[in-house]
Amino acid sequence: MMDAERGTEPKAELAGPAGESRVASPLRFLWLIGLFFVGFLLIVGLNKLFYGLIDELGARSANERARLFVGEEIVRGIQGIEMDVYRMGMAGGDAAQERIQAELLKKVVKLEHDLGVVKDGGTVKQLIYLNVEGMDQMVRQATFKPDAADKGYVMELIEIAPHVEQIESKVSELRDMLKLRDEHRQRQNGEGLIAVTRDILAYFKRLPSFFFRLNENANRLFFESQHRLESLEAQLAAQRDRYKITETVLVVLVIGAVTLIGILAARQLKQSNDKLVRAWGEMRSARDEAERASRAKSDFVSRMSHELRTPMNAILGFAQLLDREALTPVQRDYSQRIHTAGEHLLDLIGEVLDLAKIEAGRLVLERIAFGLRQTIDEVASVALKRAQTKGLELKFEIAPELPSQVEGDPTRLRQVLINLLDNAVKFTERGEVGLRVELEPADGALRFGVWDTGIGMAESVVQKLFKPFTQADQSTTRKYGGTGLGLAICKDLVGAMGGVLRVESRPGHGTRFWFSLPLKHIDPAPEPVEVAAANPAIGAEGASRRVTDDRLAPGPDRPGHVLLVEDNQVNQLVASSMLATFGTTCEIASNGLEALEKFRQGTYDLVLMDVEMPLMDGHAATQEIRLWERRQGSSPTPVIAMTANAMAEDRARCVASGMDDYLTKPYEMDALAAAIKRWLPYSPAR
Repeated sequence: MMDAERGTEPKAELAGPAGESRVASPLRFLWLIGLFFVGFLLIVGLNKLFYGLIDELGARSANERARLFVGEEIVRGIQGIEMDVYRMGMAGGDAAQERIQAELLKKVVKLEHDLGVVKDGGTVKQLIYLNVEGMDQMVRQATFKPDAADKGYVMELIEIAPHVEQIESKVSELRDMLKLRDEHRQRQNGEGLIAVTRDILAYFKRLPSFFFRLNENANRLFFESQHRLESLEAQLAAQRDRYKITETVLVVLVIGAVTLIGILAARQLKQSNDKLVRAWGEMRSARDEAERASRAKSDFVSRMSHELRTPMNAILGFAQLLDREALTPVQRDYSQRIHTAGEHLLDLIGEVLDLAKIEAGRLVLERIAFGLRQTIDEVASVALKRAQTKGLELKFEIAPELPSQVEGDPTRLRQVLINLLDNAVKFTERGEVGLRVELEPADGALRFGVWDTGIGMAESVVQKLFKPFTQADQSTTRKYGGTGLGLAICKDLVGAMGGVLRVESRPGHGTRFWFSLPLKHIDPAPEPVEVAAANPAIGAEGASRRVTDDRLAPGPDRPGHVLLVEDNQVNQLVASSMLATFGTTCEIASNGLEALEKFRQGTYDLVLMDVEMPLMDGHAATQEIRLWERRQGSSPTPVIAMTANAMAEDRARCVASGMDDYLTKPYEMDALAAAIKRWLPYSPAR
């Protein structure tokens, strides 16, 4: 009802002219967005274009600087070669002359490489020797790419190249004369020494003119590069300024045009937007109201569940206590019927509470390790009793390769399987009901299937099967009873655990439900206890079954002394009577303050703590008890919560306040005995 109101109330305002304006406003808004987007693209495009042009100019300038660097290296190389020629002429000794000649030839090779870069392009490196700690030399380099239109540089290269080719021959000529001079000196051949010295002097007289022409051509190449660079940079600076001015003008025009059109469109858009804001505010108010109503409903259902569970604890508790007395067959039948009816009412309360939690989004799943086969055993023990009352055969097909332990929420899984089996038993008059559990071969997920040979369903019924409060028809409700909540809750629980509940059925041919859950397989728990299982619902009679269960015995190992904290007098009588059947003595406190006073003055092996009490609740009382124990330096006394609050967050709050265990009202005597057994044997009195 609330969802329908929330969906229809804003629509009324959309009718008429306002509705037409509101339909048109998104289109105008899209046009406006498109206009701004086009303007943005124009600005980005212009910016990219002009930056590309400027980058191209910068690349040309950088290339010309690289050519200047190459020209500088050519001049520097020629000067170095000339200096080494004179050094070789003055060097004394064959070793020194050979070393200088080797250095000189390296410079000639580099000069030829640099000239090749000017002609064909490439990279030129300049090696600079340093006297710096950790660094012996530094390398400068430049990469040049020649322009096919530069004919002048090619002519300069043509003039320089022949002179470079002559350098090696001139160096070899000088080296031969120096060797001959040294030989004449060793032989003390005066005439030969004078003749070769005359030849060396003539060689050095001709050498300056050779290097002058070579340097002249190289300097002209360097000068032309320098002049061209200066001219190009001037052109680039002017062109860059023109580009920036043009870009600025175009960007301003685009921004102005887009802004003007945007202002005109925004005026119309604002009028429509104001109406949308008002409608949105009304929708938000309706949504908030619906959420408040949903929370109020959930809180009301939770509170009612608590209030109903408290008297139900007394009804079921007294029924269990009465069943242990010496009764006539008729009286025992009455007692068992009271207990059965109470359990049925408790199931209905649980279903309503689960539905409220699901609708309010407050369903919280546990993620704990649990024994898969033990959970199936528990499901089987519940389903077997109900199947036997109708004379049905209950089959369980359990794949042997199932993991021993998985991670998930065992309580919710057990609830889904029991609900599906109960539903199958309810609608089956004869034949069988079964549960199959196996592994999906593809991904290892656990696949659960429940089938029956009952009345079946038509396709039209299957389509609405998972809706709350829905059954096949009114005759089904009259004949079989029920609220129609169970399957809806099962579907939501399976979905919350990561699966999808599916169904197939035909009238008169039974029904099959199945789902797969991606439960994580984990390492097995410690070695279990060997017990015998003679349950035909699980397997052959007398078959040996390995289970892990710490609740095999009905009561604690020794009587013990318990502090029972309970504000409801009827529930005090129920709990104390149950404890008496175990041989356990107890003292009663009616609220948290009284419990704290008794705990400080007495000696107890265990505390059974109600949660909601006047003056001081169970959480606060437990916290005070733990604080007092720490101050006294005594060992913690086990505290077991007994509460009608059945939410997962209630359990977490109990643990956070210092409680050790948790019982939900109404509780079975066996559950109370098992809880006491878990803690009483290991809890010596203080």
